[in-house]
Amino acid sequence: MLTRILLVGGLATASATAQLLTPFVPPQNPLTPEKVLLGKILFWDEQLSSDDTVACGTCHLPEFGGTDGRPTGGLHPGPDGLFGTADDIQGSAGVVQQDANGDYAISARFGPHRQATGRNSMTTMGAAWATELFWDGRASQQFDDPETGQMLIPFGGGLESQAIGPILSSTEMARAGRTWQDVRTKLQAAVPLRLATNLPTDVQAALQQNPTYPLLFTAAFGDATISAARIAFAIASYERTLVPDDTPWDRYMAGQATAMTPAEKSGWQSFQNNGRCRSCHTDPTFQDDQFHNLGLRWAAEDIGRGAFSPVPDDYAAFKTPTLRNAGLRPRLFHNGQSPALGDPAQWTDPASVLNVYWNGHGVDTSNLDGFMVPLNQLGVTQAEVASVLDFVRTALTDQRAALRLPPFDHPDLRSAVQAPPRVFGPHLAGSSAPVLIDTAPPFPGNADWKLGLAAGDGNTTALLTYGFSSIEPNATVLGLPWHLNVHGWLPFVLAGAPGQPGIATWRLPVPADPSLQTVPFYFQLFALDGQAPGGIAASSGWELFIR
Repeated sequence: MLTRILLVGGLATASATAQLLTPFVPPQNPLTPEKVLLGKILFWDEQLSSDDTVACGTCHLPEFGGTDGRPTGGLHPGPDGLFGTADDIQGSAGVVQQDANGDYAISARFGPHRQATGRNSMTTMGAAWATELFWDGRASQQFDDPETGQMLIPFGGGLESQAIGPILSSTEMARAGRTWQDVRTKLQAAVPLRLATNLPTDVQAALQQNPTYPLLFTAAFGDATISAARIAFAIASYERTLVPDDTPWDRYMAGQATAMTPAEKSGWQSFQNNGRCRSCHTDPTFQDDQFHNLGLRWAAEDIGRGAFSPVPDDYAAFKTPTLRNAGLRPRLFHNGQSPALGDPAQWTDPASVLNVYWNGHGVDTSNLDGFMVPLNQLGVTQAEVASVLDFVRTALTDQRAALRLPPFDHPDLRSAVQAPPRVFGPHLAGSSAPVLIDTAPPFPGNADWKLGLAAGDGNTTALLTYGFSSIEPNATVLGLPWHLNVHGWLPFVLAGAPGQPGIATWRLPVPADPSLQTVPFYFQLFALDGQAPGGIAASSGWELFIR
């Protein structure tokens, strides 16, 4: 606590012209170019997940302010478990639920689809200024070795603590029961960034010199040992370089009078004075490293910092995010309830940043932070609030991040540039609509490729048909939609509990044959289902390429 008081106190007493200082680096993990590059490679490698579908960077893209910019797939139903209700959360899409063998499983909340996190992705940009990470601060500044329990960093290790969390999370990146030995074994055999394209020049140079993970770890740490602690040290080192400090505001405060527009200067004045924004978003970092309850949703839905702190004010309180590059973020607040700063819905959506601060709270006023005073009672106009939002949106944006320039340059992730399998034609549902789980990347040489099959209700007998040409528009055979010219079929028993679809996993190693990339493969799933017309349910058609 004393450490945080000293840090926050120093920031709060800094003059408005203070420039960003170098982020604190724990002496136990000194920055080196080799370690930063290893961290950058690990951060952007989808192979760090169990099924090659999610990288750290998937949910933390610089061009989206260090958060998740994917337009779909991250909706979480919230505490009531129902989609389309008021407590829904804009989280981040992770992995389809998988058991300890890596076979697909049915999630109670998400069924056979990708799971989503229960909070909006917090920015990694400027995260080096925080002593504790995640919205609830559970990533503490004391970093203990995840494998041995030994304390490795007594102070300043919040980034290290944060870096390792998602890798074993069965929602974000992992199958059930994944261990650090599993991660180690995979990295020892993996070709670094095998699935990524458009590699930055520094990454290309590093991989030309050290083309395997054991060699990269040797360059960074002196020997080839891959451990959870070293993974954390490397990723944290990379994240410490993600400091968005080249903004119009920074240049203006450095003496360039024309660096900010007149409108931005007006917003800056309101930000400092009657807007009272500096109470929590203290410059130059534009955060206070503290936790506050804004009453966005009912406290019992997510108690936030209250899960780790006995202090009453911490109940349902969440970390103050930095406002640097907030203008690039598509969703705001810990639950993603607010639209982007430049969205016209800021004026009409009661859950928006503008309206929450204008009214001084969200839906719950039971444990509000003392700083939450309605701006509409302080003589502030909505136009002034809008000018503050415009100042944050433009004057605090580092265009290097928006344009993916160093230090925010990064590879293209496979999941972002490769089109997913095409789904076409109607399905015929019974107790559930048959679906194929197609998230595993079908690239040439993938010995672990798998396709999930989900249909019916509980234990179900199913038939997977496959072929090399489609029927579009579909034919109808025995009352069933028919989407491909069948070359063959495979029977499956889909295991499952009553009330949920049955599920199976078909594993098929993909040959390392480049000629396969020109061949389309088509699939359709049929399943016995007493609630379907004629007792058989049928999926849509799936078109898949080996790429």
